[in-house]
Amino acid sequence: MRTHDWSTSPIGAPGTWPQPLRAMVRLILNTGHPMYIWWGLEGACLYNDAYRECIGDERHPSSLGRPALEVWEEIWPIIGPQIQQVREGRGATWHVNHLVPITRNGHREDVYWTYSYSPIDDEQSPHGIGGVLVVCTETTAQVLANQRMAAERDQLGQLFEQAPTFMTLLSGPQHRFEIANPSYRTLVGGRDVVGKTLAQALPEAVAQGYQELLDQVYASGEAYIAKGARFTYQSGPGGALAERFVDFVYQPIKGRDGRVTGIFVEGADVTDRELADAALRASEAKYRELARVLAESNQAKDEFLATLAHELRNPLAAIGNALALQRHAQHDAHLLQSSRSIIERQLVQMVRLIDDLLDLSRLTRGLVDLRRAPLSLVEVVRQAVESCRPAVEQAGHRLVASLPAHECVVDADETRLLQVLSNLISNAAKFTPQGGRIEVSLRCEAATALLSVRDDGIGIPPDLLDAVFDMFTQVHRTHARVGDGLGIGLTLVKQLVERHGGSVVAHSDGPGTGSEFVVRLPLASQALHALTCADAGPPALAGSGLRVLVADDNADATDSLALLLGLAGNEVRTASDGLQAWAIAQEFQPQVMLLDIAMPGMDGHEVCRRVRATSWGRDALLLASSGWGQPEVRRHSAEAGFDHHLVKPLDYDAVDALLAGRSGRSG
Repeated sequence: MRTHDWSTSPIGAPGTWPQPLRAMVRLILNTGHPMYIWWGLEGACLYNDAYRECIGDERHPSSLGRPALEVWEEIWPIIGPQIQQVREGRGATWHVNHLVPITRNGHREDVYWTYSYSPIDDEQSPHGIGGVLVVCTETTAQVLANQRMAAERDQLGQLFEQAPTFMTLLSGPQHRFEIANPSYRTLVGGRDVVGKTLAQALPEAVAQGYQELLDQVYASGEAYIAKGARFTYQSGPGGALAERFVDFVYQPIKGRDGRVTGIFVEGADVTDRELADAALRASEAKYRELARVLAESNQAKDEFLATLAHELRNPLAAIGNALALQRHAQHDAHLLQSSRSIIERQLVQMVRLIDDLLDLSRLTRGLVDLRRAPLSLVEVVRQAVESCRPAVEQAGHRLVASLPAHECVVDADETRLLQVLSNLISNAAKFTPQGGRIEVSLRCEAATALLSVRDDGIGIPPDLLDAVFDMFTQVHRTHARVGDGLGIGLTLVKQLVERHGGSVVAHSDGPGTGSEFVVRLPLASQALHALTCADAGPPALAGSGLRVLVADDNADATDSLALLLGLAGNEVRTASDGLQAWAIAQEFQPQVMLLDIAMPGMDGHEVCRRVRATSWGRDALLLASSGWGQPEVRRHSAEAGFDHHLVKPLDYDAVDALLAGRSGRSG
């Protein structure tokens, strides 16, 4: 516009322009926002470079100085009345996402604008208005995007309403119905559920355990899938019970912070299928019997292997206790000789059991068995950093650790966590050019420990951040110091962390920006926070001054643990079976009982139930010990009345920490 020859235009050369016009021209030429001026009775056109981009080559530069009607004849029915309103002094106009089709780039386009027409005051002009100032923004992309989103929402809404499968959305920990499609309302007998909690709308679902399942999904953030689940409900007030079978999934909905805010329920009524399958199963008794025999045979094999593993733990428990006894025996020759004898006897048994296990190794699957116990993550980080430091520094890197002043205690397998952290440190060193920095940090937030390994290496492309944990996934890393490998290190990290109830994620801003791997682990319960990790010398025996009964059919394990507990100042008695344990307990009235589950005569669960039924046993600390630690086994112990379930070989430090808490309350 600055270089245009205005002398032949209706408004003449710039030197003759009135002051209001010059001021407005100065304004539009010094802004990056699209602006336009119509000046004079004919509405001569002036505009800045930003506006030029909006109108295309068809109208530039030919529009400069020409009357508005000539330039915009195609849209004059739309804009003409608006311009006239402003020129007559009837006020400015304001239009949001207004459709004004124009010809540009060689074809007619539907263009949307948000714009205003404002008067330019000039005392010498009719109505005191010399022209119109146009401030505009093209919003075509935004409008079309909104239209697409609205269409998609409408389409999704139609799919939701018309879907043959049932769907509903529950919000909050009370599981309040937000929406439910017709198929879901049909499933529940046409009830009006929206706006009500599950307990209010479907009390029979609560009684059948469905709310408990929803609670688990809401708490864990993990989806739940069911096949052929049975659901009964009353068809109406005083009506008969209706029975349906459904396949469904409870899918957690998470917010930006990763927390669950609701649950999406989707499934299908498969009652006809289940009834047909039941009829088919009834006619196939011969095949079912064969399947039962095969299943029992397979179960017998698994139970045999599990029993063998359990038997391995018994000598390990005795050896562990004997070693702990040696640490605390000082120079007591009798105790030292007793502990050595225990180890010698149990080693003979261990060799035999291991030989048997090797003979059967080809028949077993390679399953990881976590030996969980309360432990300090601070100490785990220290051990991993120190074990990895020589290799990292040899590669020319600097390895630093940032640790909190307080302990972060988790219930975990120390060996496996060391494996996790060592893998992450080694991975960082492997893919960081020489001279890099690797930082290991630990912090506790609420009930979660956050373990981070950060490097300033070559980074990870955004599209591979999730895939790096998949088996055999390799990121192309030209600075790797060693071969590509098989790509299973991070997969093992993810599996081990998730087996501990945690999660691991990778962060990177892309190639050349470094990487960070963050492990989240749940902190141990407050009852185990007395656990500490001393660096020098044997730990002090804290749980003292208690009446303790130890019952186990493994004499060495019982005697060695009793000796350790006695060294701590406790009054200890022992039993070799359940009946003897119950008889001693009634007379001794112990404050603490460590009961083996699989004792002859009367198992540990029954002893525990009888103790809990007495006045002196209601507040006793009852600890179950077993070679099995599966969730179902732990649940049975809790149902029997045990406070804690400990897996053999027992960690004496963990036992002592539990007794320390009881001793503190007693004192």
